[in-house]
Amino acid sequence: MTASRELDVLVETYSDETALDQVLDKLLDVVIEQYRARLARYDRELRDFEKRYEMESAAFYRHFEAGELGDVADYFEWAGLYEMRQELAAKIRRLELAA
Repeated sequence: MTASRELDVLVETYSDETALDQVLDKLLDVVIEQYRARLARYDRELRDFEKRYEMESAAFYRHFEAGELGDVADYFEWAGLYEMRQELAAKIRRLELAA
């Protein structure tokens, strides 16, 4: 079943808008909590890089993107992790606005 079909089934099942809102709010809460747990993991991993290289991730990323740091494998991992963290934080903000 596609997501749009599943949503249609929910709308049909919960004809009372208040009940449907409660179901969707609960679903959003669960997804947000899962994303927050992942975000916390990313933050821990980023702190490990920050301690190892004595640089905050945002500053590192600016230097890395400017080509000032070289091609160390750790830098590519750190940059990828930083990008994933930023994207996930943006998703959480969007979901929180919808909740």
